[in-house]
Amino acid sequence: MNLQVLYDVKKRLEEAAMAGTALLSEDFRLQKAADALKPLASASPVFARISAGLEALRNAPEKERSVLLLDALSLTDAVVCTQGRCGVSGDLAPLPTGGGRCLELPHGQLQPLLAALTGSGGGRLETIRAAWEAQPESFGDFRVIPALIAGLGESYAELAELNLTILKAQDRNVVPMLKAGFDPAGKKAMARRVKAISALEGPEATPWLLEMLPQSKKDVRAAVLVALGADAANVPLLLELVKKERKQNREAVLEALSNHDGPEVRDFWRAEVEKTPESVYFLRHNSADWVSDFAAAAFRALLEEALPHGEEIVNITNDGLNALTRCRLAAMGRTSPAMLDCWRWIAGQLPALRQVQRRFGMEFSTLGETLPVWLLNSLCEAGTGPLCGLSQELWEQDQTDFCWLPHALLAAFLTRPAAEIYDTFAPCFDNLHAASGAALLHVFSRLRWNQEKTRYEIEMEYAPYLSEPQAVHPLAQPLDMRWYDVLFRVRTSRVLQGRAWPGTQSAEFVLNQAVRNLFRPDFPESRTKTAEYLSYLISTGGGYVLEDVGRLQQCGWTKWKGLLNAETTTSYVAIMVLKAMPLTDLERAEELRALFDGSPYKKDNVLWPALVVQNQIAAWEAEKNGYETFRDPV
Repeated sequence: MNLQVLYDVKKRLEEAAMAGTALLSEDFRLQKAADALKPLASASPVFARISAGLEALRNAPEKERSVLLLDALSLTDAVVCTQGRCGVSGDLAPLPTGGGRCLELPHGQLQPLLAALTGSGGGRLETIRAAWEAQPESFGDFRVIPALIAGLGESYAELAELNLTILKAQDRNVVPMLKAGFDPAGKKAMARRVKAISALEGPEATPWLLEMLPQSKKDVRAAVLVALGADAANVPLLLELVKKERKQNREAVLEALSNHDGPEVRDFWRAEVEKTPESVYFLRHNSADWVSDFAAAAFRALLEEALPHGEEIVNITNDGLNALTRCRLAAMGRTSPAMLDCWRWIAGQLPALRQVQRRFGMEFSTLGETLPVWLLNSLCEAGTGPLCGLSQELWEQDQTDFCWLPHALLAAFLTRPAAEIYDTFAPCFDNLHAASGAALLHVFSRLRWNQEKTRYEIEMEYAPYLSEPQAVHPLAQPLDMRWYDVLFRVRTSRVLQGRAWPGTQSAEFVLNQAVRNLFRPDFPESRTKTAEYLSYLISTGGGYVLEDVGRLQQCGWTKWKGLLNAETTTSYVAIMVLKAMPLTDLERAEELRALFDGSPYKKDNVLWPALVVQNQIAAWEAEKNGYETFRDPV
């Protein structure tokens, strides 16, 4: 059936709707289209209704035509829509799989995410991270997946790595899109695709990886080599490749071999570590007992190379320090008999190792000071076990310079009753040299109150060069609350005259951190004593002021007026802190004026710029919330 006449009627009705109904009775084009439709009226009732409607429209009085025109146009348009079709020439073929799922996401949720993933400029990282934390399911949508894949080539590396992390968490049905258009000679974006495919497919990615390997170059080749390590069947190939690859690619093969076991693998690593001790670093995630033995041997070998031949202080080279640092990461938390013997040997060599000076950034210390810290970190990583017994053993053997005292206390927290720990170690703050108290403070700065789990935990010191998450261990028993009195007495004792154990930070700094870390909002005595301590720090300029104000609020603190000191703060800090305090705007204006009047600086000084301060006072007095923003010169 030729329906062109129906389309002609629809077009004439649309033109009549735009031109108006006054001249409908004289519209010969509409009449011609209506006459052409009449033969179809006998073929279908719906065409008969359209034809009747056109006849009624042409014969109706002018004031009734508008309604009849809309009726005729609506019916015609509806019939035309039912006749619509689409298609392409050729044979039918299944649609490709992959590319995410079709999710019913509102435009308001999806559009900001797509704009952050595909746009440019700052602020996108936080938008994507916030969406990932709040609504991770939205990233599986078929409209988002392509944007994530394209985002693997972001010039901002942190954003590209976040996109990679999100892709690794998706379903395996996104793998075809990751492989589509893959360039084995490409750059970092393609290397990240390899990492995503390996994370999603694991050993099943081997055939594709082997296909890409001969063509891959630079970053992509390194990523392919690492990914081959996910399949144990590839171990023979990797053992061959490690003989041929160089530099970055050889390290990638070492990474691929690092989590495997077996006689051939152990023989390879034995020879590798004997030749290049720092290569044991690649085994840091392998928990096999033989890894601990290899790490102990490598660690000792590097330290023996660093030992001075005489009594003069020598400097360890940067390469030597880097090798030791990589080796100790593999030794972290290891507890085999060989590793325990290695630490005993180190304890015996401390006098000589104190002649070997190291530099890390701006920090200077000796290996004799650094190695006990590394053992304490290893104990934090291992928790209960043989290192606890070793720590007590080292302290009992040498109690002269207190370098093993923190280890004994930390091991006690992990294994012994709370009251017994207090009775044993609390006297060290009062009866021994100041250095012993400073050493013990280092342990308390590693304790954290976990409000969610309502317990104290032991954490490793902050170490930005450790990219992997560190272990957290609870105390064997709840902390004896008598320690609070001891710590708060320390502020006025000779302990703070000593150097922190070890390092360049003062004992007072370590004490301040310990008080913050031990704070328990649910413990009345903790609230009272912590509030007094933190208010002293804020007034003397010794605190992390904004964070400490938040802790004071948790303590129920009410003495906010006069807390800040103009001599120990700047106008920028004062304004920020006053905004955080639970005060009215008028009270904030009063406090800021008092600080400004009491400032020892000239009124045009950059630390207290008069115009900025006066504008903020005026804004608060007018009960406005905004404040001037400017760069703090300090």
